Amino acid sequence: MEISGSTALVTGASKRIGRGIALALAEKGCNVAVHYHVAEEDAMETRDLARALGVRSEVVGADLSSADECVSLWSRTVELLDDVPSVVINNASYFDRVGIEEMTPGDFDQAMAVNVRAPLLLAQAMARELPEYATGKIININDRRGVYRSRVAYSITNSALTGLTKTLAVSLAPRIQVNELRLGIILPLPDDEPVEPRRHADRTLGPASRMGTVDEVCQAVISIIGNDYINGASLNLDGGLSAIDGS
Repeated sequence: MEISGSTALVTGASKRIGRGIALALAEKGCNVAVHYHVAEEDAMETRDLARALGVRSEVVGADLSSADECVSLWSRTVELLDDVPSVVINNASYFDRVGIEEMTPGDFDQAMAVNVRAPLLLAQAMARELPEYATGKIININDRRGVYRSRVAYSITNSALTGLTKTLAVSLAPRIQVNELRLGIILPLPDDEPVEPRRHADRTLGPASRMGTVDEVCQAVISIIGNDYINGASLNLDGGLSAIDGS
C-alpha cells in the first residue's frame, strides 16, 4: 500500500506513542486525523506538527467508551479530511490501575468498550465506506506482556483484542488487512515513577536490557502498512521475552 496521499485515523494520538505514530505517517505524506479524549491542547500540538510536515491534519475528539461517539469520530474524520481513512491505528486504551478485588462491572465495561469495541466499530465503518477500488490497513496496538495483577480489566482486553484482530483479518480479507503490534516496554507507564532500565533488566526487559523507543514502534507500523501480504498477525516488538511478575 502506498502511504503517501492516504488518510489515517490514529486514536490516542495527542502524545506519547500515538503522537509518534501520527507524525511518522505524516512524514511519509499521509494525511492524519488526530484523535483525543481529554488532552485537546496536546492533540492540537500533534496536528500542528503534522501540518508542518506538509500534510492535512485535523483534531477529532471522542470518548471511545461511547458507541455513538465512535461512529461520530469516523464520520467527522471523513468530513474534516474529505477522505475515507484507509489506515486506522487503534492506539488508545483504557489502562486504569484496578485490581481484582476493586474492579467493578463499570470498570470492566469501560475497558472492553475502549480497548475492543471501539476498534471493532471503526473496522465496521471502514468496511462500509472504503471505496471498492481501495485497500485498507488496520493495526491494533496491544501489550506484549499481556497480564497485570494490578490492571485486571485491561489485562482481559489484551486477549480479547488479539481475538478481534484475527477475526477481523478473516472477515475483512483480502481488501482490508488487520494486524496487531504487541509492544514490550517502550515508555514508563503514565502513572508510574520513571524507571532505571538496567535495574529492571532481569525482571522485565529481557535480553536487550533496555526499553524500546517510539521510533522503533513507528518503524514497525510503517513496515506493516507497506506489506500487502501480512494479515491476521500478532507481531511482537520486544527486547526479549518479558516476564510476568504479577505487578
